[in-house]
Amino acid sequence: MKRIRTGALLAGALCVLMVVPAGAVSVLDVAGAGMWATVSAAQNALGRDGVNAAPPVQDEQSIGFVGLEKTVRANNQTIQGFQKTLASIQNTNLDGQFVQQAFQYQAQYNQYKIEYDAYNEFINALGETQDSTVQAQIAMATKLRALAESGMNSMKKMMDGLDEAQEEAETQLEDTYTSTKKQLDNTANQIVVGAQTAYIGIITTQEGIATLDRNLAALDRQIAAVEKQVEIGMASQLTLDNLRQTRRTTAAQRETLTLMQTTTENQLSLLCGNTAATTVKPTTLPTVTEKQLSDMNYEEDLKKAMDNSYSIWSAQEQAREASNDYADGVAAGVDSYEAAKLNLEYAKESAENTFRQLYLDVQDKKRLLDEAKAAYDTEKKNFDVDALQYERGMISQLDYLTAQDDLAAKQDAVNTAEHDLFTAYNTYDWAKRGYMAGGAM
Repeated sequence: MKRIRTGALLAGALCVLMVVPAGAVSVLDVAGAGMWATVSAAQNALGRDGVNAAPPVQDEQSIGFVGLEKTVRANNQTIQGFQKTLASIQNTNLDGQFVQQAFQYQAQYNQYKIEYDAYNEFINALGETQDSTVQAQIAMATKLRALAESGMNSMKKMMDGLDEAQEEAETQLEDTYTSTKKQLDNTANQIVVGAQTAYIGIITTQEGIATLDRNLAALDRQIAAVEKQVEIGMASQLTLDNLRQTRRTTAAQRETLTLMQTTTENQLSLLCGNTAATTVKPTTLPTVTEKQLSDMNYEEDLKKAMDNSYSIWSAQEQAREASNDYADGVAAGVDSYEAAKLNLEYAKESAENTFRQLYLDVQDKKRLLDEAKAAYDTEKKNFDVDALQYERGMISQLDYLTAQDDLAAKQDAVNTAEHDLFTAYNTYDWAKRGYMAGGAM
């Protein structure tokens, strides 16, 4: 029996990517009563007079990074669709199908047997008469009996081959399930990584907004001071105008980051399986512990990455199919098989090279974090001196607040370095699990 390819089945399985998110308006909803509900919702959003109104207030949910993956895997509608696809393959009842086929073969065999017996009885009943008409009837019945006997033999062969066919079909179904699960799991991993990336992006954006808030406060202090200087002739109006323009630019940047944060929160909420009426608010981002860093073992971790690598598995599957084609005498089988072997070797080399870079990136991010912490410690000492001088009246409040901003900037650098280290470590950990953004693993 010809081998069953998994591509066609997988293509159907991946159609679950088109699952409509909860709360979205479908074409079927628009027809009939759903249309009036949609129109009513639109009128409420615009207001009674059709004037644009603010979007409805969303419900808020807090979510931590540790539980994010579990939430996405449990509630994301695309991943839920994957599970249904796999369940449908797993629940395929081959036993029932082959029992039904055996019943059909047996029924056809029985019909041929009835015809064979009838023709045989007819021939025996006529005896050895010499009548030409009877002889012609006997000859025709003999041919029909032979056809019935051929049909009986054919059905018997098909029934005898059912066990082997069922065993092959079960093997093919198992291969199809394994292959489909591998591919859907990889896509599910991509969705989870996308949610984690969005989470980290929101945290980063929040800290960027906090930095801009400090910058705006500092600019307000500078503008107030320069306004007085302009009044007494110690500063030019151009200097004041430039400061005001800088503040407007900074405020615009803050508005952009705020919109970006809101958009990303809504995207993350949808990835978590929520409707558009709900948004999520990340809490904090974990830090990489010294134990996690010390537990990194390049050789052992590389072996896990290679064993779990999706790209290597995919290349192995292509090589296996090319080998089967070659064995079956498929045209161009030799060239395809050699190309598949080369592709497999490249996949292995690429995975190992990529994993080495990820390992080194974690080490580099740890070094940058240590440098940022050292710079903060130095700035903290300088600030302590400034604070003491401020208490004694040796420096102005403006100088003291500027020193506070300098210390906060160093703390921002530490936070950024910590986030960069966490991102690098998280990417490294995903590589050990067999997935890396971009498909290299």
